Amino acid sequence: PLIGLIGIFFYGSYSGLGSSL
Repeated sequence: PLIGLIGIFFYGSYSGLGSSL
């Protein structure tokens, strides 16, 4: 979700936190 968008900046990957949450 929205956390996934933030993951782009931190992890540089939409699946970073997006898949996690």
